[in-house]
Amino acid sequence: MNEIKLIGFVDDTVCGSEETRNQIEELKKYQLNLIAEDGKRVEWDDIDNPEEPRTILQAIESDRAMRVDKKKFMANRPLFAVATTKDDEIVRLEFYEGHDKLEKVFDIRSKELLEKDLSDYLSEDENAYDPVEFLKSTFGIDETISKPILEKLHKDIEKD
Repeated sequence: MNEIKLIGFVDDTVCGSEETRNQIEELKKYQLNLIAEDGKRVEWDDIDNPEEPRTILQAIESDRAMRVDKKKFMANRPLFAVATTKDDEIVRLEFYEGHDKLEKVFDIRSKELLEKDLSDYLSEDENAYDPVEFLKSTFGIDETISKPILEKLHKDIEKD
């Protein structure tokens, strides 16, 4: 029987870094049965390496340390992961992040699930927003002004 394990949330609430670390440690009790894009087996250091802050689970924990523990305002949406377990194995790991809306960035699966058509944990971010519409409705800024500026800003950020 498959079970879903959230990393970074408890129910619908963003949790702090200590609870996130507890969730990660609970997850580590399972065997990883995931295959990377290059066909190699995924190891725990590939997704949770303290020396690599952009590994999936480290990124979530760091986000919670800033967002929740230090109560810092952050413009991006709260990133999170969803692990699907079967028996004593993790057979799927989805990772979601985004600025205006959350989107699935990684979908790492077991060999058996690679070619299967599976539903995503999050099909639509119900808290997503359209910044052009937000600026228009809140401040009356016409989209002919805001859209080119936002597009330029996002292109500049992507270059970094």
